[in-house]
Amino acid sequence: MPPPHTHLEDFSEDIIAKAQSGLQITNRELADRGSVDLGTIKALKNGDFDEKALASIAKVLNLDPDRLIVSAAKNWMPSEKIIPSLHCFISQFKSMTVNAYLYTASDGRSVLFDTGVDPDPILTFLRERDYSLEAIVLTHGHPDHVVALKPILEVWPDRPVFAHPAENVNGSRTLEWNSSIRIGPLSLRCLSTPGHTPGGTSFLIEGVDPSLCIVGDALFAGSVGGCAADYDHSLHSIRENLLTLPGDTILCPGHGPLTSVAEECQHNPFFPT
Repeated sequence: MPPPHTHLEDFSEDIIAKAQSGLQITNRELADRGSVDLGTIKALKNGDFDEKALASIAKVLNLDPDRLIVSAAKNWMPSEKIIPSLHCFISQFKSMTVNAYLYTASDGRSVLFDTGVDPDPILTFLRERDYSLEAIVLTHGHPDHVVALKPILEVWPDRPVFAHPAENVNGSRTLEWNSSIRIGPLSLRCLSTPGHTPGGTSFLIEGVDPSLCIVGDALFAGSVGGCAADYDHSLHSIRENLLTLPGDTILCPGHGPLTSVAEECQHNPFFPT
């Protein structure tokens, strides 16, 4: 298995850029409305730490100032989470890493959530343990999450693939938001989390302990996925459909480390209280 994540997917510079893009605020507008000079804005977006300036622009961007400052200081990580039934496969895609998750029931029946870009570790894991792959479930259809779909299906033909119809994944079976579906050993609640893509879906695995939700690129630890095309709707969906889950629910993002509802409610700058 790959080593655990040692850093977050996004820090303050990414968060600022995503909020700017979503709100359609230019650097000049942000400088003027935040009463800081343009050079400081550019420095903050390069990762510089200026507590006063960060607090000023956070208000303009509807971000929590204290949480943005913590992100800029790069001194928070969610707690490490070890879940024997959940296996994370981390593969490299261009300049970033991407997560695929395999949930395995006690009888060896397994469900794969997204595929990442490297099928070999997943297939080796299943073969060496004599586990059965029951289905593949996709949070969305971006290449880094589906590249390995074809080679996996060549080894496990006729396995069903589930995705929201708006994702246009060829050959996939349709799932609908706000419904529960039974896939292999799992009952999944399909939660609406569009914005990063039109059919972005998160999957709450029902009846397991600890409670798990596979969130794709809707939410990262301490941040959100790129959602400029549907910014307000995306943040609303996350707040209403993910952050209202019980606090101990573990959230499994498409990039970066596992987090939890409680940790995001306490640390994510996009959702000020």
